[in-house]
Amino acid sequence: MKNKICFLFFVLLCFPLSEAVAQHQSNLRYEVMLSSSMSDSLKNMHFVSCIDISPDRLITLATQERIYLLGWGGMTRYGGKANEPISSFAYTSDSLLMVVKGKSLCYIDSSGIFKELIKLPNPDMGISSGRRVVYLYDRNKADNHYHLYAYAKGGIYKNILVSPKPIMSVAEMGDSLYIAAGSGIFSFSPGSGKMNLCAGLQKDNVILSITPDVYNDVLYFSLKDAIFAIRNNTVYNVTGDFGGGLTKCFGRGVIIYNPDTKDIIRIVNKYGSAIF
Repeated sequence: MKNKICFLFFVLLCFPLSEAVAQHQSNLRYEVMLSSSMSDSLKNMHFVSCIDISPDRLITLATQERIYLLGWGGMTRYGGKANEPISSFAYTSDSLLMVVKGKSLCYIDSSGIFKELIKLPNPDMGISSGRRVVYLYDRNKADNHYHLYAYAKGGIYKNILVSPKPIMSVAEMGDSLYIAAGSGIFSFSPGSGKMNLCAGLQKDNVILSITPDVYNDVLYFSLKDAIFAIRNNTVYNVTGDFGGGLTKCFGRGVIIYNPDTKDIIRIVNKYGSAIF
């Protein structure tokens, strides 16, 4: 890893809370983990709509050309330059970084080179990691047939389902697979093939991402302007203070990432001190 972009981050912020909320959020805090105001070098970078956490607990981001690792004190390039646009990435359960590049599913080898595993049916596909497989899904197509696939070791590639709306995010929690498509979140049982609606919002809302807190059985999801959560079939409004973006559970906190503004906010102790 070379060419470190140096700046300071992880600045603790103290935001004023209403008296009613503050009584239940005494341990709640917000951390700024990344902001374009921290470095001039960030202002000309255009990040893709994807975020993950490395096995070494580094936040992983990407432009269309490169993967970056964000840690204490700066951001470092990881691997070489991609020859086709990067659209998404995810770490597998055995710590391999998988990258969707153009119409290829790749991994980055020990020398930093992108190695193609398979050709994909469409470009700009999303990817999410499960316990035994990775999920690949259509986010941007000209028709109304958006496929969800599972890819396993040995090149096993299976079409799980077809959605009439773009699939924006996929996550495993418990024995179910959760799928964000349009304004709804659906649970899918791979064993029975049954699908149920978990949360349905007004049609003009688009759910951008979902992330599971497997320790507390909470599923967070994000819109463009707010973050919500589902627990025990109840939907909670988590925050709208920072807008929306993408969500990712990280330690005891939840990350809110806006790739357009290059802001990453971490909400710490949300479960233990807030609304659940």
